[in-house]
Amino acid sequence: MRRRTIASLGAVAASLAGGAVLAAPPLSPPATASDLPAFADCEELRQWYVDSALPMVGPWGLEYPGSYYGTRDQPTTGLPMALEDASGTDAAVGNGATGTNVQEAGVDEPDVAKTDGTLVVHVARGRNLVVTDVSGQPRELSRVALPVRLGSPELLLVGDTVVVIGVDTYYGNSPVPMDTRIAGPSFGEVESSTSVITISIADPTSPRVELRQRYGGGLVSAREYDGTLRLVLTTGRPTLDFVEPDRDRTPAQARRENREIVRGSTIEDWLPQVTAGSVTSPLLECTDVRHPEGQSGFGTISVVTFDARTPADASATAVTAAGELVYSSADRLYLATVTGGWWGEPVPLPGARPQTKPQTPGTQVHAFALDGLDTTYVASGEVPGTVKDRWSFSEYDGRLRVATALGDDLWDPVENAVVVLEERGDDLVEIGRVDRLGIGEDIKSVRWFGDLAVVVTFRQVDPLYTIDLADPTDPEVLGKLKIPGFSAYLHPIGDDRLLGLGQNATLRGMTVGAQAAVFDIGDLGRPERVSTAGFGGNTELTAAWDPRAFTYLPEQRTALTPVQSYMSGQTRLAILKLAKDGTITRTTTGVIGGFESSGVRTLPLGGGLVALVADGEVTKLSI
Repeated sequence: MRRRTIASLGAVAASLAGGAVLAAPPLSPPATASDLPAFADCEELRQWYVDSALPMVGPWGLEYPGSYYGTRDQPTTGLPMALEDASGTDAAVGNGATGTNVQEAGVDEPDVAKTDGTLVVHVARGRNLVVTDVSGQPRELSRVALPVRLGSPELLLVGDTVVVIGVDTYYGNSPVPMDTRIAGPSFGEVESSTSVITISIADPTSPRVELRQRYGGGLVSAREYDGTLRLVLTTGRPTLDFVEPDRDRTPAQARRENREIVRGSTIEDWLPQVTAGSVTSPLLECTDVRHPEGQSGFGTISVVTFDARTPADASATAVTAAGELVYSSADRLYLATVTGGWWGEPVPLPGARPQTKPQTPGTQVHAFALDGLDTTYVASGEVPGTVKDRWSFSEYDGRLRVATALGDDLWDPVENAVVVLEERGDDLVEIGRVDRLGIGEDIKSVRWFGDLAVVVTFRQVDPLYTIDLADPTDPEVLGKLKIPGFSAYLHPIGDDRLLGLGQNATLRGMTVGAQAAVFDIGDLGRPERVSTAGFGGNTELTAAWDPRAFTYLPEQRTALTPVQSYMSGQTRLAILKLAKDGTITRTTTGVIGGFESSGVRTLPLGGGLVALVADGEVTKLSI
């Protein structure tokens, strides 16, 4: 048989249950981008930007379908994990070394709170870094004011260095977490400036702010790889003094003037900048910017790389393209953007004739090779349809697999597919596809197990598909389970079983409240749901839309996630005890916050202890 089946899922999950730590996957050989053209000089780059912008200039300036970072009620979620052995490129993961439930082994993600097992660090109200000792009863050691109040602040913990990352606009106490964002249309600007603040906690009683750098561009995401940090920034429309129609200027005249303003722009108007102290300089040289052979969206994606210990020594690479989603394995970083189809109108390309036929939505993907402090732009490609979020991506055996929604209408897919891409030169080329998944339904969750994918779609009932990817050129659906409701997050709990978190629903597709379920996929051709536990009407599990709010303690066979009630406006902590036969025993704690308490985290401390971070307070729980 060509299939490598679920047999090894039990082994991997069992190793997790036994407390085994799986090593980060080995790096693939670095690729080169020698065939991808770089700009010869600043004038050539400036002209590229001008040519890209001119078709979008109108009476009020640049008028084009922009992008925003928002959240969905139930976004696609899932966490890749290897089935074959610990050396696979999707090694089994859960809560990483700093407490966050991450997507890939060896790739840490920013979060609202972090721990090293003894200390917990978090940012309070966008203003102060708070350090708490959790070796005994939690005791606040210090808090240090940040140089600027940040919006959506998150942090990374690298040894005794804390790196705080956030946008330079404060939105209140419940910002949208950066890695729960999805791509979508917008009529306004995205964040234009991102701050990175490095703080030493070598003396945790007296933290010291060492450096603040302000980067031009909206923050798409950030990752940490064994002390190396990578920020992904996107810049789009420049700040130009456009005119507007008035009683002395017709719309046609305003448009002509605005086109001349774009033609007269300088390279400084387009290239991202970085500011440290009072010194502002270009983030990168013009010749560090590459471009695909064809247009790939309007804007610039920059990947900034630096060692957490020496953040001032940063390097950057860029590509003239748009990007809203980031997925990263240990040796590849992928950026994706949806093109076309927002309003049934094509996105104009420089020099192209106006199109009358609406452009079918597609997702362009750009790959970067990662090797220590080197980040190299490798290749670009496209998958049909729209990819809901980063959890729909997985790299395995050097290939990228993508779950995507197909159809001419961005918001109403006709069907869904899993597509396999392979690097060939400077192109990401489709080599295999299985489609007709969830006809007329939305993808709700995806989990990757080496050469197996589990995909959940939903409209009225929840089809859970098991998909064989052992032959990447000929993926195959193995089994399907139809039940009411859906799982928006899936997590392995051993013995060929998955825990699903999502919503219960009627047979007509009306959701009726949060639900946890256990699925048995020991027989890939006949997956089964073996138990459920509900939380009542008008409730939602936070982990269903932000998996970083999920914690699984394998030794205790216990899962933790906040549960929010629309009726009471309160947040509690759900504690799910999972028996070996799949039975769920559900309990909840007392109130730990209001409904908007999106920053609740349970950070494992070992021995069944967790640090609960909620509403700026740190407590300790024994599970």
